Amino acid sequence: MGLALEKTKLQKCEQKSYYCTWLAQNFIASEAGEKRAAVRPEFTGDQGANCARDKINEHTVFGNGGMAQINARADLYLVLDDGWDVPYQTDPSVSKHRFGSLEVNEERFPFAEGDPAERLRALNERVKSLGWKGLGIWVAAQRCGKDYKLLFSEADKEYWRERILWCKQAGVTYWKVDWGTLEHDNAFRKFLTDTARELYPELTIEQAICCPPVNGDTEQLQRGAVGRFQDDEKISGLSKQAVLFSEVFRTYDVTPQFSVASTLDRAAYLLPYAKGYLNVEDELYLAAALGCQMGIMRSVYGKGLDDWDDSDRLKEADAALFWQRIAPPFAGGSVEVSEEILTDEWTFQENEFWYQPINGRTIRQGAPAVVSRNAPLPEVSAGQTGAKPFVVCSFNQSGAYSVAVLLRTLNGKRAYVGGDIICSLKKMPEKIAVFGFADSFEFQWRQGKAVSLTAVSMLGGSEVEIPLLEEGNSFQLDAEHIQKIWKADDKSAPAVLLTLRGN
Repeated sequence: MGLALEKTKLQKCEQKSYYCTWLAQNFIASEAGEKRAAVRPEFTGDQGANCARDKINEHTVFGNGGMAQINARADLYLVLDDGWDVPYQTDPSVSKHRFGSLEVNEERFPFAEGDPAERLRALNERVKSLGWKGLGIWVAAQRCGKDYKLLFSEADKEYWRERILWCKQAGVTYWKVDWGTLEHDNAFRKFLTDTARELYPELTIEQAICCPPVNGDTEQLQRGAVGRFQDDEKISGLSKQAVLFSEVFRTYDVTPQFSVASTLDRAAYLLPYAKGYLNVEDELYLAAALGCQMGIMRSVYGKGLDDWDDSDRLKEADAALFWQRIAPPFAGGSVEVSEEILTDEWTFQENEFWYQPINGRTIRQGAPAVVSRNAPLPEVSAGQTGAKPFVVCSFNQSGAYSVAVLLRTLNGKRAYVGGDIICSLKKMPEKIAVFGFADSFEFQWRQGKAVSLTAVSMLGGSEVEIPLLEEGNSFQLDAEHIQKIWKADDKSAPAVLLTLRGN
């Protein structure tokens, strides 16, 4: 029944992707009839509405139908997002100093008893008992109680060493470091990464540079300019510095309307500099095809509440995770970015989104038309709609190749726009993944000859024989083929696995 409805029995994948509770927290608040609270401009990012922060506790996580039960995955961390370590009704605009304790809040999780490390261990063990890879925790970028006018200090360093050792005792191996007093302090972030490597190498520190949910200079965006990540020199500069030392770097929050364009533009800018992995959050087919980590947030809780949050596309998570067991996320490699820039556009109604500077305005976001890793850029032409899709691809170190056609936001809607895709490779891969809708795909390679080709849905089913061209070094796949192979009981876009066999 999909990511949010059943546990997987497939083997674990040695990667650092996770399911994050934040969007589910918002949906639970919506189901309770609560309005999403307005967020002050200085608190942009994951913390979101105060009512959502109050929806993480023992009942919503571990109770009947709770987040930890219905989403459990052996190859994913469960990341408890903002709220798990602060008292109820803690508003950052009033009590920012309360964030960053990393102490399990006893009112929210009364079963977790003992000292701070023991309480973390109790939480971690309960998460693992439900089938998860382990517990991940949202971490504020500040010391609890710190005067946020003060700089990063020796006292801060001792504070964070202690908390890393708590997690070592508790077996907690993932931190999602987010907003806080030191959110833009790369010396602080690098200290966390370096200290974890020294004291507890098993702990992954995910870094991010907090930024607005749309790319570009705000004033220029409001005047109709096409927003690009590089246009905000402060944010893009800090991000470029951070990916040089981060084991995992998250591309950060985006609007639902521009999730593809904004995230893709950030990824294209950062990948050439990244020494570690890039996490592109809930853009799952972008992650799978481009070799990136995922921060899955879509949830069964969102069905019928918000069309933009992909809650009717849960099977895409199953497909992306299935592929990443064959072709795991990777760091490094060569990156190619097309010079062609595609522009998405959306007119925000008044109070449509929590980020007030874009409401009541037509906003544009640009991103490279095509991005590839360890592979040539595919040729992309417009389909029957007259618009080109965004396309990403990669040649994985496992020898597998993947390509994804991604959604566009144009003419007042988000949709696939078709297109014809030609992928030219140096050598024949044994496995190929195709994600998304296109009018046609063509694959060709110079080295190797195939004698047979089969296709199957990444959700399972019967294999289908696909004809090869006479030379045995190319084949074509059209939309009709893909639709026959792909079967899903929700609105998820296709994900097809192709297997080539040589002589």
